[in-house]
Amino acid sequence: MKKIVLAFAVLFSLAACSKQEKYASADEMVEKALQEVKLITSEELEALMNGEEIYTLIDVRQPEEHYPGFIPGSINIPRGSLEFNIADSAFWDNVGLYMPLPEEKIVVYDQKGKRGILAAKTLQMLGYSNIYALKDGYKKWELTFPDIYEKNLEKMNGGGHEAPKSGGGC
Repeated sequence: MKKIVLAFAVLFSLAACSKQEKYASADEMVEKALQEVKLITSEELEALMNGEEIYTLIDVRQPEEHYPGFIPGSINIPRGSLEFNIADSAFWDNVGLYMPLPEEKIVVYDQKGKRGILAAKTLQMLGYSNIYALKDGYKKWELTFPDIYEKNLEKMNGGGHEAPKSGGGC
C-alpha cells in the first residue's frame, strides 16, 4: 500500500512540474515576464553609459534593424540566437569583448521594448541575475537622445537615421 501511495505521489509531483503556462497572446507573455524583469529608462541607461560601472549592452533586434541606428557600445545579438551566444566564449572572442558573467549587469533592448523584455526573461532563466530591459526600447532612446546613436554604413540597407537633404528653394 505504501508503494502505491508513494508511486502516486511521485506521478502527481511530476505532472505538476511538467505543466507549462499557456498564454493567449505574446502581449500576455510580455506582461507575465514584466512581473520578474527589471526595466531601465533611457535616462538611466545614459547615466550608466557615462558612469564607471561595468555593463554589457545587447541589441536583440535583427541585424537589418540594428545597423541603421543603434545605441553606442551595444553588441547585436538577435533574440533568436541570444541563448546560444550569451555564454559562448568563441562568440565573444570573435566580437572582441569579454563574455559577461552571470552576476554582471546586462541591459538588453529592442525596437519598442517587448522583445527586450522577453530577452531579459530568457537571460534570467539561463541564470543571469542582473538583467535590465530598456523601457520602450530603441525608439524611446532615439526620441530622448536623437544625437546619441551610431550606424554601420558598410552594412546598412537603407532606412534609419539619414540626415535630411538640403531642399533649398522657396
